Amino acid sequence: MNYLYYGAALASCLLIFAFLFLLRNKNVFGERLNNARLVALIYSALFFVRFLGGKPLIQETIGLNVYSPFGPQGMVKVLISAILFWLIYTVQLAAITYPFFEKHVPLVAPIARYAAAVVYAVSIAAMPILNRAQDGNLADGFHYRLLIFAIELGVGLGLALFQITKQKRPTFNLKKILLTVAILVGMLAISLPHWVPQAILGYGDDSIILNNFTTAHRLVLYGSVVFALAVHFLFAKCEYEQKRFALLYISMATMISFCYVYDFSVFTNLQDWPLHLCNTAMFIIPLVLIFKMEKLYYFTIFINVLGAFFAMIMPNLGDDVNWLQASSLQFWSNHYMAMLLPLLLMSLKLFKRPQMKQFIYSLVAFFFYYALVLFMNPWLTAQGHSVDFFFINSDFIADKLGEWAENLRDITFEFQMGDLTLLIYPVYQSLYFLVYVVLSFAMWFLYEQVFEITDTYEIITERNRKIKADRLALEAQLAGRSMQEPMNPQNEGKLILRDFSKRYSTSDVYAVYKANLEVDGGQIFGFLGPNGAGKSTIIKSIVGIQTITSGEIEVSGYDVNKQSVEAKMQIGFVPDHYALYENLTGREYINYIADLYNVPRNERDERIAEYVKRFRLETAIDNPMKTYSHGMKQKITIMSALVHNPKIWILDEPLTGLDPESIFQVKECMKEHASRGNIVFFSSHIIDVVENICDRIAIIRRGQILCTKSVAEIRESGIPLEQFYMGMIDGNTQSPVSVKEAAEREAIKGDAV
Repeated sequence: MNYLYYGAALASCLLIFAFLFLLRNKNVFGERLNNARLVALIYSALFFVRFLGGKPLIQETIGLNVYSPFGPQGMVKVLISAILFWLIYTVQLAAITYPFFEKHVPLVAPIARYAAAVVYAVSIAAMPILNRAQDGNLADGFHYRLLIFAIELGVGLGLALFQITKQKRPTFNLKKILLTVAILVGMLAISLPHWVPQAILGYGDDSIILNNFTTAHRLVLYGSVVFALAVHFLFAKCEYEQKRFALLYISMATMISFCYVYDFSVFTNLQDWPLHLCNTAMFIIPLVLIFKMEKLYYFTIFINVLGAFFAMIMPNLGDDVNWLQASSLQFWSNHYMAMLLPLLLMSLKLFKRPQMKQFIYSLVAFFFYYALVLFMNPWLTAQGHSVDFFFINSDFIADKLGEWAENLRDITFEFQMGDLTLLIYPVYQSLYFLVYVVLSFAMWFLYEQVFEITDTYEIITERNRKIKADRLALEAQLAGRSMQEPMNPQNEGKLILRDFSKRYSTSDVYAVYKANLEVDGGQIFGFLGPNGAGKSTIIKSIVGIQTITSGEIEVSGYDVNKQSVEAKMQIGFVPDHYALYENLTGREYINYIADLYNVPRNERDERIAEYVKRFRLETAIDNPMKTYSHGMKQKITIMSALVHNPKIWILDEPLTGLDPESIFQVKECMKEHASRGNIVFFSSHIIDVVENICDRIAIIRRGQILCTKSVAEIRESGIPLEQFYMGMIDGNTQSPVSVKEAAEREAIKGDAV
């Protein structure tokens, strides 16, 4: 009979190889379902029929020297069979999944080709041993499962050989080889059948109890967290399809291992259906990944994860189940994957983060699931079956909660359905449902906290990455010069914007687009524009409060992006809305700012004394700032911006709230600061002030600088500045530049080049 199986294996191998090779340039069902994928689907169907056709006898083996299908002397055959089935299982999953991800997982190719070919060839040679391990004495005659198994091996070998023919001239790359070996080791670890350790090693040390928060139980729980983090960081930087392949492989391996205890009889025996909540996850996750079923995913992220978590905290294994026992390994791997995989799908961004709407939908789906098991439990129990779907039919949970929960189960309700008497626990089971819903809300809250922490971590990580990249770029540009030197020393004392653009993440239009500006030392520069024109956006980007979307800003030769600290040391800033530490005195606050800029004690004391006298703050400077008026606080802000004698003094609407005398003093400070070769850059709505003290102005509207002119030029034209300004604003009707429009402009510019 073995010749029949050998012949079936070789015939199916040749048939599949010929089919794939002869039609390699023509797909029967189109590119989406190419020939290799078609064979993979046929292969999975064969595997499904054989797998559910009966439970393999070898999975009942307990240790090499105990009962096995080969008898007490079959230790070597048990070992060979267990290892070969493990290897077959590993390459079968690769053969089924790889054709659908071939372009995205090149490192898996050697496994799907060479490793698979070797495993299938050795397995065909060892078929008599493998058949005996599956079906015992039935292997001596004909059995359809063994025939299908032979065809499986042949199809797998034919598919692997065809994959080898697609391989171009192989190149030796040690790094890729090591990565492929690492992937193979990972696949072997994931696809290990639960019964293999039991068949080879037995039950293990019976003192290791994975229950009741023993040391071993706690180590398993802690290890699960470490493993989850390791998997996340391992795949975090992979492409979407690579992550999807990895998680699909893991989920399918878990599902098939879970199904080792089932056969076709499960379809007719409702009491054996996998209706436990965590069991449903074994089938939901592969479906979610194969068909990208987003709504079904949100059910498992809220409902299955919570159930699996409680199952791991309160395992229902019993103290007499040894840790290496197949049922124990199946319990832990299945529940762990039911909890881990949905979280990984979210953390690795295969699905969008759930919103409240998806959470509500999940609760609705859970209601229908709960109603189903609430009916199935008493209905099947009335028929004499022992069932406890979702643990609502027994006192398993109530026993752990205490006497009060047991008392709730004493309240029962019976009703007739035909000849059957159905028993439910209305109060206990209703409270059970409500508590689970409340815990689901707690899960939602926990997810929100994790999302916030993750976002913060990603921002910090991206910022650190950018800082590191900017530092390397800066070192290259400085070409050995000190990091504290300006990148462009020829521009010292200047303020320069080159094609500066800023877009906020929530907006589809640019707040500022392609702004170009150059201000020389010794100038008072006025920045004019209506509200929302982009003045404050530019100012905040210059001083480093906001990031730069594109373009460059230079402050006295320092690049604001790459030399942010050095650039800020050149700036004194008076914002439109200041925020002071009002419990400090004015003098303490100015000294605090002076400390940040490393201003020597004698210099700061001299400047503070000068400005205190100029702004008439002698009687208030040593009082807490919370006692100051708005104008006095504005003066303190101006003094703190000047205490380090900045090269560039930037003021955003600085005269708001000041009395006439203070306005005069501020204007005098501007003139004096510019006369020392520094820049005074300020925005204002007061046209008269701009016209009287500014050397040059720029007008901005809707994020675009309309013109840059000297005040002298405007005077010579005979047009008052106010009239000139209004003419520019009214005469320009352009809209803010959208992201789409900006992309079109860049495309046109690229074509022109």
